[in-house]
Amino acid sequence: MSVTQTMEEFQSILENEVPTLARETGAVKRKRKEGLDSVTLVMTVIFGFWQIPDLRLSGLAQMMGRRAVKVSASAICQRFTAPTAELFRRVLQRFAQVRLQSDKVEIALFQTFRAVIVEDSSTIHLPACLAGMWQGCGGNAGRGEAALKIFVRWNVLTGQVLGPELTNARTSDHRGPFHEEDLVPGCLYLADLGFFAIKRLQTIARGSKGSFTKAEKRFFVTRWQPRTILYTRSGHRLDLKGLLPQQVGQVRELGVVLGKHDPLAIRLIVVKVPEDVANERRERMKETAQKHGRQPGEDVLFFAGWSIVLTNIARTTADFSQILVLLRLRWQIERLFRLWKEDGKIDEWRSKNPSRQLSEFSAKLCAMIMQQALMQEGCWLDPYRSIVKAAACIRHEINRLMIAFCEGGVHKTVLSILCCFRSGCQLDRRAAHPSTAQLLVNGLDWELELLLT
Repeated sequence: MSVTQTMEEFQSILENEVPTLARETGAVKRKRKEGLDSVTLVMTVIFGFWQIPDLRLSGLAQMMGRRAVKVSASAICQRFTAPTAELFRRVLQRFAQVRLQSDKVEIALFQTFRAVIVEDSSTIHLPACLAGMWQGCGGNAGRGEAALKIFVRWNVLTGQVLGPELTNARTSDHRGPFHEEDLVPGCLYLADLGFFAIKRLQTIARGSKGSFTKAEKRFFVTRWQPRTILYTRSGHRLDLKGLLPQQVGQVRELGVVLGKHDPLAIRLIVVKVPEDVANERRERMKETAQKHGRQPGEDVLFFAGWSIVLTNIARTTADFSQILVLLRLRWQIERLFRLWKEDGKIDEWRSKNPSRQLSEFSAKLCAMIMQQALMQEGCWLDPYRSIVKAAACIRHEINRLMIAFCEGGVHKTVLSILCCFRSGCQLDRRAAHPSTAQLLVNGLDWELELLLT
């Protein structure tokens, strides 16, 4: 679908499917001849919090005037019930199923891959009373009793987001809702260490049946998980400490085997990082471990002095410097979650009403899905795009888009909004600390030691 067809699909969900979903969830028990109907409520909440994430109920009441609905703030407040929260969750599920296919950004390093998939999760803390619905992982002062996790797969080659999928917060990353078998042939897969598992990497590289044709082969780049045993090609256990380079910027690369059973031949790349970078990593490790009530192991702190990378990409396809650039793409999904949280405020709300909090959360995620579709079509082919600036550009036009959803003219309005991306939505070029986009386009300057972070 084109972006205009995608937006029309979102409009169809809101106009045609919401009434049915409202009856199924019990959010609406009888048909209202006048007043606040389910379509007006859902559409206004999504667009209202998209434009102003901390909007008051009085602001929502004002926006409902677009649909000729006169309602008080207290009447809106009364509509945020458990069935309404379930209605918004069902709408979110439908929004997540809409897919926009678009062209690939033209970067030479990407040409080998059919897709570049980055996967990650983010936790949203909820009131303790919701622990029966969304189980957290525990924590101080009851903060972790109830929480949910958002899982996302992001194809940074086209900008397409798969998900978000919601699970209990206690779901571990490597047991998330996405499966390795669903990765497209010829793709590159990137994820944090929370998703690291030998069996997972073997499945990505070989498939569930144990073998791929050359055209079906899939690739991965990942950091090495401390205490993961590696073997030489002859089957001997590798002493990694004895292979570590000692000079900053020095690289050691060799072929190794991952997994004693069903072994997988891969590349090991080890780079010595500056001491200040290593110390910064150790501080982050200690802070993360402290949040979970534990202390990082001595080996974990020791190996922080090196960047240790595993990949099944051949040397003829990408050298070690290009592998390190590809590894940096893993952080791009962190920027996406940061945009959703800091800009879209998906984890913030004014009310203490749990049903209203869940409704706002789902509504804001629906807005972020539509926002990504607009950015995917409007600026993704520019490798220097700034998703923060693009999101701000979209927010200025939200009112126009809502009017189009209510009164018609979505196609013309969307095309007009896309024109706004032509200027002012690019990253600033940096000479001292090049961005990932600059490294992808221009390559890695190995003299810049700070790039080893």
